[in-house]
Amino acid sequence: MKKLGLIFLLGLIILTTNGFSQQIIAQCTIKGEVINRDSKFLTIRKTSESFRSFHSSYPKIKINKGKFEYTFPYSEPEAYELIFVDELNKGSWAPIVFFPNNGIVEFKLYPQADRTKNKINNGELNAEYETFNLNKKKLFEKRINELSKIQDDLNAKNEYNSLEYEELRKQLRAAKTHEEKVPLYQKQDELEKTHARYTDKAKQQFLTPLDSLRNAELQWKYDHIKRNVTLVSYYLIWSDVEMEMEKNSLVAKLASDVFPLFEKKYPGHIYTKLIGTQIEGLRTVKTGNKYIDLKAPSVANGDTVQLSHLIQNRVALIDLWGSWCGPCIAKSRLVLPIYHKYKEKGFEIVGIAREFKTTNALRKRIEIEKFPWTNLVDLDDKLNIWNQYGISNGVGLMVLVDKDGTILSVDPTSAELEKILEQKLN
Repeated sequence: MKKLGLIFLLGLIILTTNGFSQQIIAQCTIKGEVINRDSKFLTIRKTSESFRSFHSSYPKIKINKGKFEYTFPYSEPEAYELIFVDELNKGSWAPIVFFPNNGIVEFKLYPQADRTKNKINNGELNAEYETFNLNKKKLFEKRINELSKIQDDLNAKNEYNSLEYEELRKQLRAAKTHEEKVPLYQKQDELEKTHARYTDKAKQQFLTPLDSLRNAELQWKYDHIKRNVTLVSYYLIWSDVEMEMEKNSLVAKLASDVFPLFEKKYPGHIYTKLIGTQIEGLRTVKTGNKYIDLKAPSVANGDTVQLSHLIQNRVALIDLWGSWCGPCIAKSRLVLPIYHKYKEKGFEIVGIAREFKTTNALRKRIEIEKFPWTNLVDLDDKLNIWNQYGISNGVGLMVLVDKDGTILSVDPTSAELEKILEQKLN
């Protein structure tokens, strides 16, 4: 019986949330102690796993008298995160990043405020990751703390945010609905991008030095990554690509420059697939380029539909959204009257929803909102559509496409959308 169990384990195939089949090759046991906190459970996830998919049904690791132990199989070495469930439920968590070892990885974990005391033992990759973080801390922590103090002082004197930004914050606090908030958030993003958010004093004393420090840290990090083509470095790239690449052009350049080194060394790794697709998506989804065509199931009947067939010879808005995404729904509500105004003149909308586990919430949301356009669905990221469009960790995207497939605008406001449609269809 034991032999049969072993044969089954060695031959087991995992279908990951990203839709890639992988064979289990090792087994890791994580164990340790939790110090000075009353948390009852930990949970664990792969960093390559969609957080939304993980969050919908995360595993629980019981903490009993300050001790925990959990064994899991894994298919290839990549970074994992341990998260305290009570932090997760509060919406403010500090994940503990580690790499599985074919054996035991030991932990000593402290409260979130003292997380710098956390210890992880066993495994070359964990030792390498700890050394990287210690070196970064030595080089940059002192200056980061100095700038944090400057920021606190400016805030205390009301010299940090511009009057325009403060007025916008006041309007956001007064706004009651997502529809009211979305245009304000869009304006807020614009002020952030143009640095109009800050006073001149804040720009001089805080923002300019901070940008310089961030760029220096990035250059140092990617110099390290070039010299150390390891799975720890690959995780560092993936973390940047997932969280920063979409909005930071320097991250996009540095990650794109080193990616071929890792693609060559780790051709079958999950990070290779995800990072390569994300980089290509960011390169492609720009005004003047052709949109990315795809196939996905229709929510209405489950039939697989080609996106290009739905928008052929029409000016079209591709709306990447989800039933869980309040801002996405609010943006879609804002374009609903525009759709009715221009649909007979050659305007189309196709929704592509990112959903997890079931489409029940999606169907209910479409019925409530009365969105009349075709909706497709990517369930559990099996089609990897958001990754293809360069927004792996984003909260939706709208892409306006001309009749010939050329991208006219990326994430237009409702006012910008109507202005383009007036020019194109009137």
